Amino acid sequence: TSGCNRPDDDMYCPYTPVTRGQMAAFLHRALDGIVVPTGDPIDFTDDDDSTFVMDIAWLSATGITKGCTATEYCPDKPVTRGRMAAFLVRALGYTDDGGGDLFTDDDDSIFESDIDKLSTAGVTRGCNPPVNDRFCPGSNVTRGQMAAILHRALG
Repeated sequence: TSGCNRPDDDMYCPYTPVTRGQMAAFLHRALDGIVVPTGDPIDFTDDDDSTFVMDIAWLSATGITKGCTATEYCPDKPVTRGRMAAFLVRALGYTDDGGGDLFTDDDDSIFESDIDKLSTAGVTRGCNPPVNDRFCPGSNVTRGQMAAILHRALG
């Protein structure tokens, strides 16, 4: 990863939410060579001026993302914990949901299955330590959380 303060990149900003553009960069850097692009990237209409345009194209070509709409990626929007689970489940191919319903607060989330798969893989522990019976799927994932999650997923 690089820092959060361009061009110096001497700060990490662990409590700052991860944007969709940053998520593309995190995943591209972490998974390049592990996940192979299998198709042509979607020509998103809103990422040409983004620092992360090449990372977004890689993420799209791998099938990990289809964008936030049919034509947009939304690189500056924050990533929720639920969406982060979906990105990683698609990227790493997790299929075991551990029987499902592992958290008390995700029953209404469209990402519940992805969240359960991520937890069963040991990549996430929840959002309310030490109990960790909640996932907080609508909360933004922070850069610090993302670092810990990628470390557990790939470490």
